[in-house]
Amino acid sequence: MINSAHSSLTVHPQPTDSQTAQVSVQFWGVRGSVPTPIASNQRYGGNTVCVEIKMGDQHIIFDGGTGIVNLGQHLKQEKQIVDAHILFTHTQWDRIQGFPFFLPAFSPKNKFAIYGGTAPNGASTKHCLTDQMLKPHFTMPLQNMVADLSFKHLFTGDRFSMGEVEVEVLKINAETEALGYRLSYKGYTLVYATDTPTARVDLDFLNLVHQADLLIYDGTYADLNYLYHQEAKRSISVNPWESGIDIASKAKVKQMVLLHHSPVQDDESLDQLQAEIRDRFPTASIAYEGMRIENHNNPLMH
Repeated sequence: MINSAHSSLTVHPQPTDSQTAQVSVQFWGVRGSVPTPIASNQRYGGNTVCVEIKMGDQHIIFDGGTGIVNLGQHLKQEKQIVDAHILFTHTQWDRIQGFPFFLPAFSPKNKFAIYGGTAPNGASTKHCLTDQMLKPHFTMPLQNMVADLSFKHLFTGDRFSMGEVEVEVLKINAETEALGYRLSYKGYTLVYATDTPTARVDLDFLNLVHQADLLIYDGTYADLNYLYHQEAKRSISVNPWESGIDIASKAKVKQMVLLHHSPVQDDESLDQLQAEIRDRFPTASIAYEGMRIENHNNPLMH
């Protein structure tokens, strides 16, 4: 049951010991806008956004960009029944374009609870996912996904549970209607907040990320206008990742991972960005496909 609470979030209490929390994070897609499977992007990856989380016995998937295709193939090879939650931040193409090719959704043995908010045109996430699978865009309608699919509509301020995992929802971008999520499990807190604006961040957002063990944030994205037009360059004084570091510092975040790289940010430019970011926030990393994080205090691994 999802309860709507449209008031401001409150400051979270001090977290309890999170050493016993079994949490793993794997990045299957880290790119924004469109896939870029080119040689200069091989190390960081060219698939659009998809992140897999395991918290205790809960299986959680954030967004359905083209990274979800490889995740689906991996899950099929494991030959196990899949019971998972898919949480969409918003319904722009880079977050939903892989969903029609997500193989586990075509098996009647599997079960998925799918969550999302309202698109800027008023459409629900279910409506947007259905539309992209209609002809002439796709050959099979969403109804061909014979897995047990349930859709849950979310609003800013909602709080609900997935087993022992507590979830809080906040609208973080008024233009795209993107939602941010705070997951809490046995004292461990993970915040997934992407498609964030670079404008002033309000108190609700700082409360959402307050003392998070891991913040997944989209501070690397460089807008195409920013890169291609000199007049736009002169008008922007703060880089997105700088806003992310400011937020993480104010909210006392322990570790931050940046994703949602733009199509024109190749491996070399992201390497340079990584070095600059680490100088400012030593526990910040730039996400790459295949990156795994086990709990908050263990090293990043391939």
